[in-house]
Amino acid sequence: MLNKIVIIFFCLLLMPLSVNAKLSKEEKLVASAAIAIADKTKKNQTNSPEKSKLATIEVMGVDGELKKNIELNMPVTIPECNAGKGEVKQFFNTVKRHLRKASRALGYYDSEFRSGGKIQDGCWKLRLRITPGKPVKVVSQIIKVFGAGSKETKFQEILKKYPYKKGDDLNHQKYTDYKTSLSEAALSLGYFDAEFTEHSIQVNPLRYQANLKLVLNTGKRYRYGKISVDQDVLSDKTIQKFILLKPGAYYKTEDLINQEQVLQRSGYFKVVKVDVLHDQVKGDRVPIHITLLRKKRNAYKFKLGYGSDTGGRIALEMDRRWTGLKGKKLKIKAQYAQNLSGISLKLVSPRKNPEDNNLVYNIDWQQDKNNDVISQNINIGGIYTRKRSNDWIQTASVGLLLDKTRVEGENTNHSNLLIFGVGIEKTKADNLLYPNNGWRLKLSVKGAAKVLLSDQNIAQAELLAKKINTIGSGRLIGKMQIGASIVNDFERLPKTLRFFSGGGNSVRGYSYESLGEVNAAGKVIGGKHLLNLSLEYQHPITDEWGAVAFVDAGNAFNDWNDYALKVGVGVGARYHSPIGPVRIDIGFPKGDIKKPRLHLSIGSDL
Repeated sequence: MLNKIVIIFFCLLLMPLSVNAKLSKEEKLVASAAIAIADKTKKNQTNSPEKSKLATIEVMGVDGELKKNIELNMPVTIPECNAGKGEVKQFFNTVKRHLRKASRALGYYDSEFRSGGKIQDGCWKLRLRITPGKPVKVVSQIIKVFGAGSKETKFQEILKKYPYKKGDDLNHQKYTDYKTSLSEAALSLGYFDAEFTEHSIQVNPLRYQANLKLVLNTGKRYRYGKISVDQDVLSDKTIQKFILLKPGAYYKTEDLINQEQVLQRSGYFKVVKVDVLHDQVKGDRVPIHITLLRKKRNAYKFKLGYGSDTGGRIALEMDRRWTGLKGKKLKIKAQYAQNLSGISLKLVSPRKNPEDNNLVYNIDWQQDKNNDVISQNINIGGIYTRKRSNDWIQTASVGLLLDKTRVEGENTNHSNLLIFGVGIEKTKADNLLYPNNGWRLKLSVKGAAKVLLSDQNIAQAELLAKKINTIGSGRLIGKMQIGASIVNDFERLPKTLRFFSGGGNSVRGYSYESLGEVNAAGKVIGGKHLLNLSLEYQHPITDEWGAVAFVDAGNAFNDWNDYALKVGVGVGARYHSPIGPVRIDIGFPKGDIKKPRLHLSIGSDL
C-alpha cells in the first residue's frame, strides 16, 4: 500500500495539469491522502525558521572603479555561516574565475587573488585580498569606416573622438560602447547591411600593451518603399496630411520617431505603431506600415477652481476629436465664474501640414464683470496659424465683435467692429515647461475701419518680451509688455480692446485690472496705452519648491507724455507640478505693506 501511495504521489507531481487522469476509487483515496501529505509538508516548510545567515566577505587591495567592477561581478551565492570548508573552498574558486574576468575587463591581466577566512562568533568571516598588478595600456587604434556611408556626418562625428587616448588603461567597456555607437549609427541611417570586417583587441600581457582595430563597411543605404496606413478615422486624403514619410527618401530612424509623434499629437489616436518591414525589402526599398487605433470620439472635462483674476469658477468642456472623415475637431467650453464667464465654440480644420498650419473658426460669448467696467460681447471669426521653418509662428485673423460695455454709473455703449489682425511670435528655451534659459517674443497688430462694417476706426499694437537666464543656482526672469492704440472715441471702445494693468500677470502689488485711467467719478476705465515691466528672481529650496522675490512696475494710460507707473514688490513660492509651475505670490504696493495682494496662477514662465 505504501509503495502505491509513493507511486501515485510522484505521478501527480509529474502529470500535466491539463490531463484528466482516470483513477479507481481506491486510487482516488490514495491520491487525496498524498495531496494532503504534500500540503502539510508545504505548510511546515512555510512556517519553518528563516534561512541561516550568510557569511561576510571583505575585499581588500583595490579601490575605485576596479573595486566597483569586482563587487558587481561577485557571485550571488555566498556560503552560509555554518558552511563546510569544502563549500567555502569551492566558493573562492568560483569567485576567482569571475573576478579574473572582471579585472581583465579594466585592463588588469595579471591580477593575483589570495583568499582566506575563519569562523568567528559562529559564522564565517571571509577575506579576499587582490593585487591588481600593472594595467595594460592602449598603444594604437585603427578605426575606419568605408562604403557608401563613409562620408555621413554621423559617422564623422563618432570618428572625431576615439574611445581611448594613447596610453589609456584598456577598459573593454569603452571599446564595446564605441563599437555599439557605430552599429547604431549605421542602423539609424538605413545601412542595414553594415558589418565589421575587422574588430579585435590584441593584448600583449608581457609588455602590458594593447592594439585596437575596428573597421566598418557600411554597405548600401536603404530608402523608404511603400508607406501603408491602417486606420478607420480619417479619409485617405486627410490622413496623408499627417504622413511625413515619403517613398524613395533615405531611411532615418529620426524620421520614424517624428512621424510617430506627429500622429500622437494629432489627437485622433490612442495607439500609434510604426513598423519597418525588413522581411519585405525589395532592392534598396524597405516598406513602412503604420497601424493606428482610434481614441474615443468624445472627451469630457469638469473643472472646479479659483483664480485671483477670475475668482471662483466652474467649467465644462467637451472635445469631439473628429466630426467626420476630414478630421475637423469641435471644442466646446462653458465657464461660470465670479468675474469672468463665457461660452466658446471652436471648429479646428487641419490644413496641408496640420503640425504647422491650422484654421480655427470660433464663436465666443463672454461676460466680464471685473471691477468698474462691465461688458458683454459676441465674437464670430477665424484665425489661421502657420509655423515657419525657423520656428516663427505667424497668425492672421478676422472677427466680428458685437459688444456692450458699461462703466459703472454711466450709460451702456454699443460697438460693432470687424477686426483684422496679424501676429508673429517665437519661443526658444532649453525646456519649454521649466526653462533655465530662454526667451519669448510676441508682436500683434489689429484694427478696424468704418468703411469695413465697423462703427469707428481703430488701430492697436502689442509687444510682449520675456527673458530667462540662469544666475548661480537660481533664475532671473525679465518681462516687458507694451501696448499702443489709435482710437477715434475711447468712451465707445469695447472693454476687450482697452488696456488695464494690475494682477498676477502684471503689477502684483495691485488687484486685477485695478490700474488705468480714472473718470470723474473715480472709476478705473482703462487706457489707450500700456506699459508693464517686471523683474523676478527664483531660488530653489528643494527639488519641487522654490522661493521668489520680485518687483513690478506698470500702468494703463492715454498719453505717452503724461503717465505714472505704479510699483509693486513682493515674495512668493513656486511648486514644480507635472503641468507647469504653480505660482503663489504676495505683492504689496510700494511703501504700503498693509495692503497685501495674493495672486495664484499656473503655467510655464514663458
